[in-house]
Amino acid sequence: MDLAQTPLPDDVVGLLEGLATTRAIRRYRDEPVPDDVLRAIVFAATRAPSGSNRQPFRFLVLTDGPKAAEAKSLIGSAARHIWSAKETRDGYQRGSGASSDSPKSRMARTMQRYVDKFERVPVLVLPCLVRYREPVVTEGASIYPACQHLLLAARALGYGGVLTGFQGMVEAELRALLAIPDGVALAATITLGRPEGGHGAVRRRPLAELVYEEAWGQPASFAVDPPGTTYTSAGPPAS
Repeated sequence: MDLAQTPLPDDVVGLLEGLATTRAIRRYRDEPVPDDVLRAIVFAATRAPSGSNRQPFRFLVLTDGPKAAEAKSLIGSAARHIWSAKETRDGYQRGSGASSDSPKSRMARTMQRYVDKFERVPVLVLPCLVRYREPVVTEGASIYPACQHLLLAARALGYGGVLTGFQGMVEAELRALLAIPDGVALAATITLGRPEGGHGAVRRRPLAELVYEEAWGQPASFAVDPPGTTYTSAGPPAS
């Protein structure tokens, strides 16, 4: 396929639907992501805004080459270590976590499967930030919008992914393996693939808890959730 002569594929969902249904996807089918899909996903990522339009983001995309396998192994080991510590620290096996059908227990199983199978993720993306000044608190504004564009584009084409910080534990090894120069920050780890399950509406807090009008804490008259909205456990019971 000559990608230079191939237009981007059509979205399978509209923009607003995609925004409301792009959830963290950690279970992938054991199949590669086609080059034309990868091209569309990273193209969308590079259209993201950045400070002064410098576009300091770069994306290392790793699929099935020898360096990809080694990078996946490095991050997979880190992911298992990090999840094991979090599972113990946050008590995922205690309280409601002891019930096999609780949200807490389901999350723990999903995470365990994700880290156990990390080496088999179809695509590993390392978003990087080319620093042009000393690190500042706001520099994430020039890389994380691009990461969200990437995840939204994956959703639009029937794929999915999740952003983590697993690379931080093995950054030195990744830098050596992938020849990442000094002055370039590894901002995240993103995995991508065709979901094993399906996408669905994400659960969040209600608008009225998150949006104010005129002053802090003042309800906004327009902050009304659309019909069918579901909520996290922090919000009102789902009907």
